[in-house]
Amino acid sequence: MRRFRCLWVMGLMTAVCAAQTGKKNPLAGDPRAADEGRMMFRGSCSLCHGIKAEGGRGPDLTLGTFSVGEADADLYNVIANGSAGTEMPEFGSRLEEENIWRLVTFLRSVARREGVAITGNRASGEKLFWGKGQCGQCHRVQAQGGRMGPDLTLAGRQRSLAYLKESILDPNADLTPGYPTITVVTRDAKTIVGTQRGFDNFSAQLMDAGENFHSFLKSDVRSVKREFRSLMPDNYRRLFPELELNDLLAYLHSLRGLVEEKK
Repeated sequence: MRRFRCLWVMGLMTAVCAAQTGKKNPLAGDPRAADEGRMMFRGSCSLCHGIKAEGGRGPDLTLGTFSVGEADADLYNVIANGSAGTEMPEFGSRLEEENIWRLVTFLRSVARREGVAITGNRASGEKLFWGKGQCGQCHRVQAQGGRMGPDLTLAGRQRSLAYLKESILDPNADLTPGYPTITVVTRDAKTIVGTQRGFDNFSAQLMDAGENFHSFLKSDVRSVKREFRSLMPDNYRRLFPELELNDLLAYLHSLRGLVEEKK
């Protein structure tokens, strides 16, 4: 009987999801619904997609094109059911149908379909990335580079040009989730600074600039301080003139993963 009931519930959920596939957004174009969706997005989605939906650990959602499909129902379904093989979880068990439509309405309100103007030179930007900017000391692209900062292999797919530019010129404007700064002072007065790899009430784990991993019990050190600021230098505004900055942005925007780059 229990097995039958589970199968019945699963069948009902499948039927409901299938019914949503062809359904139109009842809140489409409603500015109030979009604003309510924006607040919900900040609470539930910004950790992966950025506070402005311009990407972070998850894809940039302002580009106006979506891998799951172009219809509102496609967006509804991926929010409600998640996406297999990715970090995208399901929200159907946590959000009411109308609230999912509010999220869809918000995403439509920030999506843009106009072409993105890339004025810089990708090849020159690549040289700046690995050379003058020394970005590869902290950031990884495919199998090359450091691991202390966020992996940029998919930067062009996950982040907008505006987000990338802001991240270079003002690294603290929108800190990538999971990369706060940890400062530990040991009992022998040694200071160790790095990016967070773990943090709770009793311990802290971090990676320093030399990619050394450290783990401490808070009771064994003088102090442990976590700051929501970036270790990325804030001097790139002075380091790169406008032409070089555009070249660097062109390179970062071209990073879309190994599969796409081979095409």
